[in-house]
Amino acid sequence: MEKKKAKVGTPWHLWLVGVFFVFLNACGVYDYFMMLGHDPAYYQMNKHGEAVVAYFTDYPILFNVFWAVSISSGLIASILLLVRSRWAVPGALICFVSLICLDVLTFALRDRWHVFGPWSALFDIIILLMMYVLFLYSQKMAKIGVLR
Repeated sequence: MEKKKAKVGTPWHLWLVGVFFVFLNACGVYDYFMMLGHDPAYYQMNKHGEAVVAYFTDYPILFNVFWAVSISSGLIASILLLVRSRWAVPGALICFVSLICLDVLTFALRDRWHVFGPWSALFDIIILLMMYVLFLYSQKMAKIGVLR
């Protein structure tokens, strides 16, 4: 006779983490469309000058792909976490890996440090670490049986 797996309840922190990351990634989606849409009001609101406008003019398609994959997979992984799907784990991993690729490429080949400055670079590193935390958290929730 096969043993039934004990049903694991949803911990309160899953809701907190999930909603936080949905919000964070939704902000990333908004930023993506505003920056690549060359919205002058958005550039001005964020105090971005001509160097940033030039940076996103003729933005390489490969960079665009990594950026789109990272923000979409991050948002999807966050939603999957909220619905307790085990697919949140690979979604968060895809987000993290594509963000690493984007950061390496933009810092190495587009001189991102000088265009945006050190505070933006620090912000990029923090976002990268946060996406790694999303991956680790999703992995932990899957391991203990919260995600199905």
